[in-house]
Amino acid sequence: MGAGPEALIASGALEGISAHDVDRHTVIVPSEGVNEIATCFMVDSAIAVAAARNRMAGDSLVVLAGNCHSCLGALAGIGPDAALIWFDAHADLNTPDTTPSGFFDGMALATAVGWTWRQLASTIPGFVVVDEPRVLLVGARQLDAEEATSLRNSAIRHYQPPSLRRDATTDRQWTQTLRNWNSRYRVYIHIDLDIIDPTQFDANDYSVSSGVSVEWLETAVSTIRRTFAVEGIGFTSYDPARDPERRAGQIVNRLIRAVLG
Repeated sequence: MGAGPEALIASGALEGISAHDVDRHTVIVPSEGVNEIATCFMVDSAIAVAAARNRMAGDSLVVLAGNCHSCLGALAGIGPDAALIWFDAHADLNTPDTTPSGFFDGMALATAVGWTWRQLASTIPGFVVVDEPRVLLVGARQLDAEEATSLRNSAIRHYQPPSLRRDATTDRQWTQTLRNWNSRYRVYIHIDLDIIDPTQFDANDYSVSSGVSVEWLETAVSTIRRTFAVEGIGFTSYDPARDPERRAGQIVNRLIRAVLG
């Protein structure tokens, strides 16, 4: 999935979009004394610096990243009091005490809301924990047992959109869900591309059935733009090896256009 961002750009993700600047960050990792998780936070810190510069310039923030923990850097660059709409087939709400796999990316949202990795998260310039009521989790349909319990016991809102088996282009319940939220929120939209049903687009090795259509997702993002001040959008977890026809670039291009209006 680390190859995803460059593959998205090469396949047209930014086609026809006025991009003032495209930052490509290479994070130099010391050969000794730094482990995988510490490296992830180094990547997030680099994103935070670039995102803060982007915000100061008054530009719209678009993040293309390999993994979901990139949201930590994006949120840090946007600044405090941001709200988070998280589109994902998974909740990413595990902690080291609940995860059955140890997969760090499965702890991304849990870190954003302050459930874990607080010390390392504090090394990201500008990072502030997102309050649970400011998080809307959309489309998560494969949760580990303890992760599901944690979600039920939290103040995070969980919206389950219609799958491909239903009319997914007009979802009045989604519109009402957004209206019931605080319209004054400044929002960052996080999209793990496995939110899309794999029969329509297979994003990565973690794709699961009963996802949404691209059309529903495009409409959902447009509705967010009309309802809130959108500070940025991030796309993650695209594995080009799963997409020999390189369809992802045009899908992401549609979604960027939907959020930029």
